[in-house]
This record gives sequence, C-alpha cells and structure tokens, in this order.
Amino acid sequence: MHRILHLSDVHFGIHEEHLVAACEQFIGDTHADYVIVAGDLTQWNDPGEYELARAWLQKIEDRGHKLIVVPGNHDVPSFDLVKRFTRPTADYVKHMGKWGDDLNPWVEQDGIAILGLNTARGLVIKNGKISDDQIAMMREKFEAASLDALRILTCHHPLWKLPRGEKLGDAVQNQVAAVNATDDCGIDLILTGHNHTSSVHRSLDLPKGDGSALAIQAGTAFSTRIKIEPASFNLIEANRFNCVVTVIGWDGDEFVERRQHHYARNADDAHWQPTSANAMGLVAEVARAGEGKKA
Repeated sequence: MHRILHLSDVHFGIHEEHLVAACEQFIGDTHADYVIVAGDLTQWNDPGEYELARAWLQKIEDRGHKLIVVPGNHDVPSFDLVKRFTRPTADYVKHMGKWGDDLNPWVEQDGIAILGLNTARGLVIKNGKISDDQIAMMREKFEAASLDALRILTCHHPLWKLPRGEKLGDAVQNQVAAVNATDDCGIDLILTGHNHTSSVHRSLDLPKGDGSALAIQAGTAFSTRIKIEPASFNLIEANRFNCVVTVIGWDGDEFVERRQHHYARNADDAHWQPTSANAMGLVAEVARAGEGKKA
C-alpha cells in the first residue's frame, strides 16, 4: 500500500502558528511515500507568504518526504491586474524555488504515477481550468505509465461540483474534456482542494463521470479562511484495489483521526465500491458534528 499525505489551502499569510506546528509534527511522525500539496500556498501572492510556504515545504522535505506541489487561485496576483492577466503564475515561479520549476509536476516510480496540473488562471476570479494542452499531457503521461501503477491526478480545483460546506462549489472549466480524459487514462485517485471541505466521492456517482476514480477533497490545513469545518488534511493508504482515506482533523489540542472512508475493487470491476468499514466513518462524522466544530 502506498501512503500519501494530501493537504491543500494552507494560505500562508492568514495561517495559525499553532496549527502549522502541529501539522509539521504530524507529518514528521508519519511515514508517507509522498506529501501532496494541492494549491493555495499563499493568501495574497505576497513574497513574504511565499517565503513562509517555501520554508515549510523545506522542513517537510528535510524530514525525508517527497513532495508534489501545485499552485491554486490565491497563488496568482490579487491586485496587479496586468500581471494577473498576462503572467498569472510569474510570482509563484519566482518565489517557490524548486517547487515552482514545474507547474505540472510528474513522477512515476515504485508502482505509483502522479501528475499535478496547474488549474490556476488569471482570467477567472476564483475558479480554475484544465486546458486542452494539459489534457493532452495527461493522456501522454499516463499512456506511457506502467499498467500496474497507482494513477493519481492532483490539482487545486475539483473537476466536479463538490461540497463546499453545505453547498456545492464550481467545477473546473473544460470539465467534460478533463473528466473524459481521466476516464480514458484510468485515473485511480483525483486529489483536489479549494472548497475547504473534506470529502470522498466515486466519479461514477458524479455528473458527467463514468470512470474508475475516487474524487478526494482536502480541507484547509491551517488557515483562518472560510473555516467550514475544523482544520484538516488527508492520510491516504492505497493501491489499485484498496483505498482508505483517513481525515486528520484538529480537535482543539492536536491533529487526530476524525473519520475514514474505505473502498475496494477487484480486477474484474474497475469501479471502487464502499466497504462496510465506511459505517465507522459515518458514526465519527455524526460525533464530529456534535462537537460544535471546535477551532
């Protein structure tokens, strides 16, 4: 089983220091094959915020973790409209060091293939887009990948209208073409953020989806922005036939296991099926709601 820590929406600049420290501690104490950070490293695309984000990523790497990082819509200029429309990711590339060298990072090794896509755009206020060129890249990369590899796509913006608290957030632009490509490529897991809400859905159950993926959202790890639920991130343990998503949430004192989502499939059925262990996650969710969402 591969182990992946999936975080998003850290929003340095409006972060809470005690949550950053607790998150660092959890990551440091946890074995993971990769740490995936799905965008919104900053709040205002400010050089000082990038410095904090870069230092945080370096600490994670120094602990021995491999990182996959993609930008989010807050990592484009907020006030410089000329730069926002003409060079939206210029500051991210400039200030993120080695993590800004490739906006669409790719890695395949040890039975896992991960593609990160930059969905941040300057011509939209908060939503994202997957371009035709990125779709072609997705098809090319995964076509060449081992058939036995666990296939993961990560980007900031969800490909579907997924929960944003009690409402639904917007789907990424060019949705149909992007979803069709994930179906054709046999993507197993799609890891996103943006909505500050943790959730897991089968793509089979979502509009315009007929593939074999799990669409997994991460909440906000330690920002004060749109705190729909307590600060959280995901610990994912998966291979091509089993997947357990453990939501790691803040309980007021430390990050703890909040709930789990269990899925399985076999070689004769490409679609993930929830297992009976999911009932435990539902019980934990009810208990969490009764806690009054402690910050």
